[in-house]
Amino acid sequence: MKYLGCDYMEHGLSFEYKDLYDCCMMHHDNLGMPLLIKDYNGEKIDWDKIFDIKRERIERQKIKTIPECEGCYYLKEKEFTEEKYISEVAFQQIKLCNAKCVYCGDDFRYHKNYYDVYPVIKDLVEKGYFRRTDYGLVIFQGGEPTIMNHFDDLIALFNEHNANIKVNTSAIRFSEVLAKGMETGNILTCISIDSGCRETYNKVKYVDKFDVVCNSIRKYSDAANVSQFSKLVIKYLLTPGYNDSVEEIDLFFAKMKELNIKNVVFDVEAGYSTLNHRKDVSPHIHYLLDYAKKCAENENMNFEIFSFAFYVEQERQIPYSEEIIADKAKLIETVNKYKIENVSKNKTYAIPANYFVD
Repeated sequence: MKYLGCDYMEHGLSFEYKDLYDCCMMHHDNLGMPLLIKDYNGEKIDWDKIFDIKRERIERQKIKTIPECEGCYYLKEKEFTEEKYISEVAFQQIKLCNAKCVYCGDDFRYHKNYYDVYPVIKDLVEKGYFRRTDYGLVIFQGGEPTIMNHFDDLIALFNEHNANIKVNTSAIRFSEVLAKGMETGNILTCISIDSGCRETYNKVKYVDKFDVVCNSIRKYSDAANVSQFSKLVIKYLLTPGYNDSVEEIDLFFAKMKELNIKNVVFDVEAGYSTLNHRKDVSPHIHYLLDYAKKCAENENMNFEIFSFAFYVEQERQIPYSEEIIADKAKLIETVNKYKIENVSKNKTYAIPANYFVD
């Protein structure tokens, strides 16, 4: 029987700071992340119980979409697979980071007490419950994964099983193990630089590491080019009031060309897009996404949008305008006009804490 579901609901695990979920997908009105185990702290997992919870949830989903998943972009009509396996794994239990991004807003990001996931993942693999699928993904995010305990061991373990791996890293700390894994395995490394120059990088990240990151990007790019399977993607998170200008996007693409980057992804900052979803999103965000796509085409780079940008584009209230995008002066004038008119919609961010891991 077909139902409106997703692979995360059937085969996903998301390790969070204090809980275990089906997925890490947050979407409209702070919905998302169906709970599997509350107050989880790295304990041994009864896998049969996990699959029972998933099956019961799917039965409810067949009747009516559960509240957590209402409006989620990733829902699709699919057949329920009876087999018990995990193919989607997200690691977000580490909140330590070596950047202090202004948009993070994570109350636990400077907390040193995070649990070690390696023992339970080793158990998952040894019991045969992990399965590599074409669309399955092991993703490291939520803090800086390269500084987490057993990061190297986890990369090696999943590489042995030919898993599709994605690592979201600040690239402030260069990882030789990750670079080697990119050369030999199927690893997508995503670096969110959110800028094209040192000044804007410092304003967004609150650390003076732009040159260090660019050096890491160059080395990861070299590693990715060795493998036909691995890929390096550089991310630009549009954060209104910080990096939402035509000029900064120009600087970004100039730097990406200098670093021989082939893949870029644009997104819209989560706090802003949930606060201003649907018609409330400022039109200048749409124009900047359109312009970024055009810049990528001009530089023969692959362009994607991700996560909250999907919702922004789905709900856009203005049509695409080739005339405005092609005329730099008109585009800048239009973007600046809407920025001024919609400045009250910008999110106010807390000042990042002073403590972080260098």
